[in-house]
Amino acid sequence: MGIVYLALDVRLDRPVALKVLPEHLAKNADLRTRFLHEARTAAKLSHPNIVPIHSVDEVGDFVFFAMAYIAGETLGQRIRRRGPLAPSECMRILREVGFALSYAHSQGIIHRDIKPDNILLEEASGRALVADFGIAGVVDESQAIEESEVVGTVEFMSPEQATGGRVDARSDIYALGMVAYYALSGNLPFVSDSLATTLEHVRSTPVPSVSLVATQAPRRLTRIVDTCLRKDPTDRFDSAITFAEALDAVTTARKQLPMEP
Repeated sequence: MGIVYLALDVRLDRPVALKVLPEHLAKNADLRTRFLHEARTAAKLSHPNIVPIHSVDEVGDFVFFAMAYIAGETLGQRIRRRGPLAPSECMRILREVGFALSYAHSQGIIHRDIKPDNILLEEASGRALVADFGIAGVVDESQAIEESEVVGTVEFMSPEQATGGRVDARSDIYALGMVAYYALSGNLPFVSDSLATTLEHVRSTPVPSVSLVATQAPRRLTRIVDTCLRKDPTDRFDSAITFAEALDAVTTARKQLPMEP
């Protein structure tokens, strides 16, 4: 939905990432409204693991917003360049994304497009930041999103999102589980030349255990990932913070293992 440029904020003399809705799309009133909603939704979020939005503006037929420029690469680029992540690095990144999602969910915002290319890795610190709440839905504490439109990235979307059904925080948890599957193995369980075939697998085919393709990963970690990827949302972690805490427990247990002589 957007074209991203590296730009200079001349007033504050700092680099920014400028996301612009293409002009032919900006002329579509519905898409223009949706793009502005993306920016204003994301601009309300303030968290160390979420890319901050600095400003939102319209000039003539152009609609755009400026966000912090994060020097580094996406998680997707990292995996494509170097292959699967070590379990310890994967757990650290997943924890940080989990905390970011927990905060967003507490503000009534579901991301709905969690994938490796929407997770930025800051070069200087290694910090993970979630970007692009472009199709995020704003919900009350007691109300889930319900749309007939299927939106998102098919390979990472939850079964309920793939059917155009009710979506809540557990859909983001499923997507994060699929990110973990890909980060640990370098592969995805459902890949096809046919979008319809991939969608059908996402909707109805159980995800094989990640332990089958990430044999180096600790069993407690693979169980966490498998739990995220259950077809029934009630079988997943009930919140992103519960997911992050489960990862904390694995990290703590590994640190407490006795050293070999």
